[in-house]
Amino acid sequence: MMHNLYRHMGLMIAASALAIGCGDDGGIPGLGDAGIPLPPGSELIAKECGIDVECSGDGIAEGNASISGVASVDTFFQSVINFQARAGMVASGIDAEIAAIGAAFGIEGDVAAGLEAQISANLEGGLEVIAEPARCQVDAQASVQAAASCEGMVNPGMAEVQCQGSCEVEASADVSCSGSAELKCTVSAPSVECEGECKGSCSVTGSAAADCSGTCNGMCDGTCSVMNSEGECAGSCEGTCMGSCDVQLEASASCEGTCRGECTVTNPEAGCEGGIRAECEAQGNAMVMCEGRCTGEVTPPSASVECQATAKAEASMNVECSPPRLALNYRFAAGVDAEARAEFEAGLRVLEARLPALLASVRKAEFVAGAGLDLTEAAEGAVKGAVREIEAGANFRILFGLRCALGQLDAVGDTLSTSTTRLQGSLDDAVSLTDAVGMGG
Repeated sequence: MMHNLYRHMGLMIAASALAIGCGDDGGIPGLGDAGIPLPPGSELIAKECGIDVECSGDGIAEGNASISGVASVDTFFQSVINFQARAGMVASGIDAEIAAIGAAFGIEGDVAAGLEAQISANLEGGLEVIAEPARCQVDAQASVQAAASCEGMVNPGMAEVQCQGSCEVEASADVSCSGSAELKCTVSAPSVECEGECKGSCSVTGSAAADCSGTCNGMCDGTCSVMNSEGECAGSCEGTCMGSCDVQLEASASCEGTCRGECTVTNPEAGCEGGIRAECEAQGNAMVMCEGRCTGEVTPPSASVECQATAKAEASMNVECSPPRLALNYRFAAGVDAEARAEFEAGLRVLEARLPALLASVRKAEFVAGAGLDLTEAAEGAVKGAVREIEAGANFRILFGLRCALGQLDAVGDTLSTSTTRLQGSLDDAVSLTDAVGMGG
C-alpha cells in the first residue's frame, strides 16, 4: 500500500513538472521582489527534473561560473574568477621582480630596507632614477565581448566603446580620426630626422658653442668628464660644447635634430604609412570611439548597470603595460673600495634591467585593482538585480539557479577580498622598493 502511495505521488510530481516546466517551456507565476518564493512541493518537482536544488555543485571557489543559467549573473561570476586569476598573476610578477632585485644585491628578507642600506653605504647623495611613466593600454574589445555575453547581444561587432585618452588604430597612408581627435603617428628607426616629439636620444649638431645637458662630442670650453683618444670631449661638459650634443630623453620631448628612438608627429600630411603606431587622441575630456586598444579610461557599450560593471572590469583586467625607459644617476662615496664598487654596480645593472618591468607591473596592478573595486561594488546588484527582474514565466532551472547564485554572494566577497589583499600586499612591497631607490613622492 505504501509503495503504491509513493508511486502515485511520484506520478503526480512528474505530471506537475511537465505542466509547470523544468526548462524553458513554462513557469511559475506570482514571484515577489524580496526573494524567490516557490509553491509547495517545488523542490520535489525540481528534483524530478534533475535540478540541483541543494546547490551541491561546484561554485565560485572551485572556479565554476555557470551557476544561475542567467547570462548577466554567470558572466559576472566569470569576471570574478578572471579577477582572481589576473590579480594572482600580476602579484606574482611583482614578487618575482622584487626577489630578483634582492638576489642581485645579496639581500635576504626585506629587499627595500636592505637596498636602502646599501645605497646609503655606497653612494654619495643617494641614487637618482629618471623614468618616464609606463604606457598602458586596455583592450576595448574585451569590454565588448563581456557586454555581449552579459546582455546576450547578437552582434558584438556593432557595439561602440568610448575612450577618454587615445585609441590605437591601424597605421596607414590614409588613416584619419573622426571628430576633434588628433592623429598621432609614431615612427622608429636607428636615426630619423624628427619634427615632433622624440623618445630616445636627440642629437643636435652645430658649429656654434652651446650649452649641452647630455654628451658633448667635440670641443668643450670647460671641464669634460670623458676625453677620447683624439683629445676631444666624449662625455658631459661643464661649460659650452662645440660639435654635437646627444641628449638622452627619458620621456617624449621636442627634438630639433636627429632622433634615435621613436619620433611622434601630430597630424602628419603624408598619413602614417610605415609607422609603428597610430593613435587617435581625444582633446581635453572628450571621448573617441575605439575598436582597438585605449590609453585612458574606457566606457563600455550601453548595457544594464550590472553588465556595465562587468564589461568595464574585463577591459581593465585586459590591460597591457610597456616597461618604461629609465636611467640611473649615482656617485660613489669616498672610501668605497674597488671590490665593493664592482659588486654594487653589478646589482645596479640588474636593477636597471628589472625596474622597468616592475614599474609596468605596478601600473597593471593598479588597473586590475580598480577592476576588483568595480566588481565588489556591483556584486549584490548583479545577482539581486536579476532576481528582481524575474518574469512570471521563469522556469524551475532559472529559479533554483538564481537561488544558488544568491548563496554564492559570500564566496564572491571572499574571492574578491582575498585576491585584492594579495595584490595590495605586492603593491605595498613595490612601493617600498621604489621609495628605497629615491622614486617616492
